[in-house]
Amino acid sequence: MTTLVTQISTNIVTKVRRVKHALRAVAGGALVLGLLGPAAAEDPTALLLGMEAAYARVERYTARFVRQEVVEGVLRPREEALLKWERPGLLYLRWIAGPPAGREILFVPGRNDDRMLVREPGLLTRFATIVMAPDSPRVLEESRHPVTDIGVGRLIDLVLKNVHRAARAGELTVRDHGVSRGPEGLERRLEALFPREPERGYAGRRLVLTLAADSGLLVRAMVHDRDGRMLGDYAYRELRLNPSLTAADFDAANPAYGFPRWRVAR
Repeated sequence: MTTLVTQISTNIVTKVRRVKHALRAVAGGALVLGLLGPAAAEDPTALLLGMEAAYARVERYTARFVRQEVVEGVLRPREEALLKWERPGLLYLRWIAGPPAGREILFVPGRNDDRMLVREPGLLTRFATIVMAPDSPRVLEESRHPVTDIGVGRLIDLVLKNVHRAARAGELTVRDHGVSRGPEGLERRLEALFPREPERGYAGRRLVLTLAADSGLLVRAMVHDRDGRMLGDYAYRELRLNPSLTAADFDAANPAYGFPRWRVAR
């Protein structure tokens, strides 16, 4: 009798576990189905608005950040940097391609009077860590945005700021260009159109946006002006969500980093 009860209990537990695994699979696939299914295609604006909820599940991530921008009317070279990011805005960057190759930046909110640490690879600058504001004029000489605008969440915020405003004014058009296989899996490409007049104050006339089908997150945004010229291209490749990061990942004393102990304020 005891053996029979044990067998029945074991069978019940096994079935319960199978049901739990099935539910997890359904939940995990729900977002993908939402991105790929016909309902999503009928309302691409809902996909844009869903990026915020998708990002709410992210506590930290690593990625290869790729950027190319027009600054002061000049198209700057393409840049690539390895990125570590953690809430509430801690970030570490190391450039691996482009003119800043070898540069490192570390920013931790509230530390160093809310300034970032910069290590430059030059012959003289490599001997000191530069301490400067994330929105320093020197930063804005090379980019359209302060360093604190780097990150998937901040990119989503900037896009949705324009989307919400245009939607309230009845000035937003969103086009769904469907799903295709990108360099790292299935991606859905959307296009958001805003008024042509620059005085309306939008980021651009046209935003070409790429969402990862598995996460619903924005992984690339291309900004174009009213004449079709590219103003900025921002991408997050090799995105790893919620990896194991420690305090050492955001510590200038990390032996894997190259920040000199001598510091110079700028």
